[in-house]
Amino acid sequence: MPLYTLASKKPFAEQTRFDIAQVITDVHCGLTGAPTEFVNVVFMTGYSMRRGTILGVNGNVRTGGDRTAGLYEQLNQQMRQRIAEAAKLDLSKVLVTLIGIEPHWVVEGGMVLPPPGEEAGWLERKNAVHAAMGVGTA
Repeated sequence: MPLYTLASKKPFAEQTRFDIAQVITDVHCGLTGAPTEFVNVVFMTGYSMRRGTILGVNGNVRTGGDRTAGLYEQLNQQMRQRIAEAAKLDLSKVLVTLIGIEPHWVVEGGMVLPPPGEEAGWLERKNAVHAAMGVGTA
């Protein structure tokens, strides 16, 4: 979490997909403080798009903590601008929609996600649980 799902009619080149995913991670984490390992990006192709739109982006983003309406607006604007640049598209061709998700609605790594701002303790607990289970070890 967050989960950014991108839809387009035609696929983007591998490097462009990489660049877009990196931008999404940078913008999301830069504004929200979320750990980079939380960010998930899914590309889907073959979709009919709204007239004039080439790339549609739906972002499921945790609510709560210090996340204000202003932060979400800033996230939406920066995400749209930077994705358009990475995809080499006119800004008018990119549609970004953010959907607020309650943290307790999401399970990541086998554990319910924490509210924004409480990630450090959550990551420590997850790593301890995984270590005890032998997950991620050789």
